[in-house]
Formats: sequence, C-alpha cells, structure tokens
Amino acid sequence: MNKLNTRNIGLARIIIFPCKKGFRAVCLDFDLIEDGETRKEAENNIKESVIGYIKTVNKCNLDNQLLNRPANKRYWKIYESYLDMMKDNMKKPASDNLKRSSLFTFPISNNSECLAH
Repeated sequence: MNKLNTRNIGLARIIIFPCKKGFRAVCLDFDLIEDGETRKEAENNIKESVIGYIKTVNKCNLDNQLLNRPANKRYWKIYESYLDMMKDNMKKPASDNLKRSSLFTFPISNNSECLAH
C-alpha cells in the first residue's frame, strides 16, 4: 500500500510516453499533464509543473490531499504496463510506444525545487 504524500515528504511518479504530437508526461500522483515535441521537452515541462505545484501547496499551506490526486485510470494502465514490461525484462512483446516510454520519480519535500535539478 502506498503511503500518502504530505507537504514534508512523499514521491511523485511520472511517466513519459509518445503521443500524436511528440511526448506526453503525466504526474500520476498530482494529475498534472504536460506535452513536448521531444521526450526531454516533456520531461522539463512536467518537472516545472511539479515544482510549481508543490511550491504552491507549501506556500499557501494547502491540504495534503492536493498531493494525492490520482491521474486518470488510462495513465495508470500505461504505468502498470510499463512496470510489467520492466519486470518481465521485455520477454513478452510490448508495443513500440511502450518501449519508448520512461518512468521517473520526483521526491517531495519542503525544498523540492532543489531536488529537481
């Protein structure tokens, strides 16, 4: 069972995958979505959004529940498929889009701006 995120500690899971116009990055724990023409652009855009989101929650002393807003189920399915692919060490056939996807985590703290760089 996942622990709930708080303003002081937690983890934001992000998945990046190909879409029609480049790449889409989704923060699964905050329901934030950013696009980019390249994977790197999508990654930079989502990092900026996550940092701003965490800073706003902290600065305004907002409810911790805002750090626990799951993204749409379709994005969680992509995440789970990616984890399955990695667990099976790509032994089972996977789509090209899934093979071009990536996953990273972003630590949450009162000083998240420093952790992102």
